[in-house]
Amino acid sequence: MDLDTICPDLNGLTRALAQIVHKDLTNDERLSNIQPKLERDTGEFYWSAQNKEQQQMMAYIPTQHSKDLDFELIKVLQQKLLDCIIIVAIVDTTGNILYYQMTEGFKEK
Repeated sequence: MDLDTICPDLNGLTRALAQIVHKDLTNDERLSNIQPKLERDTGEFYWSAQNKEQQQMMAYIPTQHSKDLDFELIKVLQQKLLDCIIIVAIVDTTGNILYYQMTEGFKEK
């Protein structure tokens, strides 16, 4: 997958994280039609994929393990990607990936 052609404005770190997550997603037999996407309003990169078992669209957001999660950004993405299940893919320095499904229901305190 040539992200330079598809999303030329990605910075080097985001591109590297995206490639690691893409490699892992392509090994998941439950997923099909894996496509790079860029949410225009937020500028956030994500992988779109179809879950074959659930017939549900998924949005995988590559994230660096040492970076704080931006829950406001996730909330905005949930509102914009209504037909997708949002999954944060946290990549560490060894290439391990932790996947966390983000659900609705943020509570303000």
